[in-house]
Amino acid sequence: MNARLPSTKNLQAFLSTAYYLNFTHAAEALNMTQGAISRQIQSLEEIMGVALFYRQARGLSLTPEGDKFVPLAEDIVKRLQMSIREVADSANRIKLNAPSCITSWLLTRIANFQQAFPDVNVELTSTTKHEAVPNFDSFDLIITYGKPTRSKAVKQTVLFEELLAPVCAPETWQHIKAKGVNEEALLSQLTWLHANPEQSDWMLWLENSGLKKYKGKANQTFATLDQAMNAAQQGFGIAIGDITLAAQDLKLKRLLQPFEKCVSTGNGYHLLHLHQQDNLMVNRLIEWLTLDSGSHGVKT
Repeated sequence: MNARLPSTKNLQAFLSTAYYLNFTHAAEALNMTQGAISRQIQSLEEIMGVALFYRQARGLSLTPEGDKFVPLAEDIVKRLQMSIREVADSANRIKLNAPSCITSWLLTRIANFQQAFPDVNVELTSTTKHEAVPNFDSFDLIITYGKPTRSKAVKQTVLFEELLAPVCAPETWQHIKAKGVNEEALLSQLTWLHANPEQSDWMLWLENSGLKKYKGKANQTFATLDQAMNAAQQGFGIAIGDITLAAQDLKLKRLLQPFEKCVSTGNGYHLLHLHQQDNLMVNRLIEWLTLDSGSHGVKT
């Protein structure tokens, strides 16, 4: 057998001829001449060292070797097509991983980005886990919550720092406000909604606001911040929320911030990518998100 590999033209000519068992029809299907098809088949047979067709007066038929090679050639062509499609798609596909609580903040920005660059597909995967070490095996970009990472292999930008304040549905606050009690005392009339069992967000805000003596009428704990915020929006109580994440709901009056006092937790949302990032569209999305967030500078 010849060590030379067949070309895609060889394989396509073979498959078309095997399908029609007629050089003329196979040539028409591939927009080639009958002579060109015949030469491609002859070249393939020389490479393989076997005859693939019986050439008889009444037409063509496959030899046992030709019949055996049909599914193998189909698989080769199909795999090649899939590989080309995968590489082409990956050039215009950006895989982004982010905490679920930042999804609402991201969606508008991603939608605007894709309107500006309609050929780019941003695949957003949400997670409720805060990974200490980012994993770039499956993602081009990762948004993390917490302190900045110390990895030297990663470049990071602060999207925004976490600022906490109580939020609730406007109707909820207006209902208890009618009782005529001072606003601080009104907190004790509501169920407090928590995003973690430690109730740390409420404790931090109360301590920094000088209101440690107050307690909620009841407490309800959720698995994630966005669940607690959704519950607050539906009137189930009052939650401590990140005012940046809640900005759209506050603007549309789906939520109300009864107290001006905001407390910084020292945590933030960081956009991470590898230093050797060379994908043009990934770099454009990084620039899009960081400029839109009002971030200043990149930490390395």
